[in-house]
Amino acid sequence: KKDLRFQNYKNIFKDYSDFFHQQLFKDNNKEALDYFLKRGLKRNTIEEFQLGYVSWKNNFYDELSKKYSEEDLNLTGLYYKNDKTGKYIDRFNSRIIFPVNNITGDTIAFGGRIIRDGKLAKYINSPETEFYKKGNMIFNLDKAKDCRADTDEVIIVEGYMDVVSVYSSGIKNVISNSGTALTERQIDIIWKFFSDPIICLDGDQSGRNASLRIAEKLLPFINENNKIYFSIMPEGKDPDDYIRENGKKGLLNLLKGKEIIQSFIWNFQLSKIDQN
Repeated sequence: KKDLRFQNYKNIFKDYSDFFHQQLFKDNNKEALDYFLKRGLKRNTIEEFQLGYVSWKNNFYDELSKKYSEEDLNLTGLYYKNDKTGKYIDRFNSRIIFPVNNITGDTIAFGGRIIRDGKLAKYINSPETEFYKKGNMIFNLDKAKDCRADTDEVIIVEGYMDVVSVYSSGIKNVISNSGTALTERQIDIIWKFFSDPIICLDGDQSGRNASLRIAEKLLPFINENNKIYFSIMPEGKDPDDYIRENGKKGLLNLLKGKEIIQSFIWNFQLSKIDQN
């Protein structure tokens, strides 16, 4: 029964993803497509990642409910019920969406971002479901794992857009832990494919602090075979900004200066001390 539920779950996500991917290219959603194009993404990358746009005009729930039961649709977390009207509301309404795939490439969740800054939260993620546990998921590992024959390194960045941007520049070994603090479970999964991950968070204070927290948490798990490196972005930049300004070559050069976890922690603490 669970297998059948999972099959329906994946089918709903596939239908939803296909529909809203096509919506992105409709004339009345030009603003959403322009958002991606202005960030330097090429059309083939947009298609490869099946990026989409959920316009508030489309009530796709009615379509889905012709094929799937209410129970199956509720399980996905894509919709929530409005208590007053009894209607189902799309969780990602008015957002661009990034499909989050499991290791075999099935979409099992989404990340969504508003395209106009306003009152809404900038990013939201699918809620956890029976088949989607955030602490076990790594965005883009399904594609990045194909690079493991060529390199032991994989770049871990913060956001969905960072991944897609870096990937579209031609650096394919890039992943994200999508907004959770990197877990022991996630690093174990990453190590199965890449022995030398490089954590490359944003170059602001919160990015630096997050890097230190990750380093202190993961230090006990490194060993002879599995290491962790850190590469800090310049002040105020994220990998998406950096690659747009400096290109693939610039980012690869920056990553050459990576520090192994022990040195990273040492230098971080040292920089806070008055060395006189």
